[in-house]
Amino acid sequence: VVQEYQETALRHGFLTKETEDLKQASGSLKELIKELDLHIKKDFHEGFVKLKEEFHNYFRIIFGGGKASLQLVNVPVRGARDEEEVEYEEGLPVETKEAEAGIDLTVDLPRKRIKGLAMLSGGERALTSIALLFAITAVNPPPFLVLDETDAALDEANSQRYAAILKELSKKTQLILVTHNRETMKCAGILYGVTIGDDGVSKLLSLKLEEAEVYTNR
Repeated sequence: VVQEYQETALRHGFLTKETEDLKQASGSLKELIKELDLHIKKDFHEGFVKLKEEFHNYFRIIFGGGKASLQLVNVPVRGARDEEEVEYEEGLPVETKEAEAGIDLTVDLPRKRIKGLAMLSGGERALTSIALLFAITAVNPPPFLVLDETDAALDEANSQRYAAILKELSKKTQLILVTHNRETMKCAGILYGVTIGDDGVSKLLSLKLEEAEVYTNR
């Protein structure tokens, strides 16, 4: 009995120590999670404020005036019985089971009484999307960006503004553009074209505009 007691006491002491270690690890993890959540909320709030500013600036450049804004809203979850108002903490929505955070976009076009995205034409929506895309790129510049005919709905005046913005963005990001727009082609450093000959085989052509200017000036 004495031997069994000693073995059981030793086992109990070991398990007690392990339990205390687990409690300390759990407390440390909870503190770390809490700290990371605060950092994430802070970084998200700061990034969202910068995104709003850049979106407004690019919107004014593309449309020649007007206003544009982004707002955090609560979106009811599908299947929820009742819609509940979302509480906000430090300007950010607190997640609940009945609703989740979303973003609402409002615009005010110059010389028009349009303040909703649903009232915009197809071309105006395309321009607004371009402004938002450029704003995201300006806040957090990626190493490269691929744009596939984003300028298809632009007229000549807007194409010139679009090309000017691309030149500015190209200082921080390598841009790969798929386009048929001449104004966009003018701002490119290198042009690549695909053509098909009589033999039905596709061929790739490349042209550096700087070299082309030298040849044309001769």
